[in-house]
Amino acid sequence: MIWFNENKRLLPWRDTYDPYHILVAEILLQQTDAKKVSLIYAGFIKRYPTAAALVRADKGDIDGFISKIGLNYRTERLVTIAREIEDRYGGQVPVSEDELMSLPGVGKYIANAVISAAFGMRVAVVDTNIIRIFERFLGMYSQRSRPRSDPEMWSIAHALLPRKASDCRSWNYALLDFCALVCKFYNPRCSDCVCAKHCRWFLMRLHRP
Repeated sequence: MIWFNENKRLLPWRDTYDPYHILVAEILLQQTDAKKVSLIYAGFIKRYPTAAALVRADKGDIDGFISKIGLNYRTERLVTIAREIEDRYGGQVPVSEDELMSLPGVGKYIANAVISAAFGMRVAVVDTNIIRIFERFLGMYSQRSRPRSDPEMWSIAHALLPRKASDCRSWNYALLDFCALVCKFYNPRCSDCVCAKHCRWFLMRLHRP
């Protein structure tokens, strides 16, 4: 956590505990670089601060925001999610994983990201980047074609969580930032890695003939 405190990315959706705002951020972040999302996030939330505001909005206006980062199918997804939050949950983002995953386009990762960041619960997040740490550092590999849906990977992530639920939000953000800044897919910065001397992948490369 010391590394995170000194190197964390300053992203606007991390300044809030509003579950709707965090859910919007996670939908925008799908297959999209965080820097791109940062360019539109504040304006999007100002224009559509609640699920009700998004439901009432003109889809063309929403497209105007989304088109700046691509994947315009997210307009329909965001509006549908907002409508279900209004109709089924009285305008409040649900707290449970099952209820969140019942929303269109919301899988286990997004559900847990919202639960951790907005509600302060002791839950892990697992995506392809975090799995990369498990593979490199721990030597733990999934046998599934979609490792991020492997229950064993989620079990590992849960086992690594801090004991205090209040620390898990920062822990999950720290893992994501470490993947983005140090343990990158291409050109990992092993020389800057505080964990390198314990990393199986790095030590194997170091001693490779």
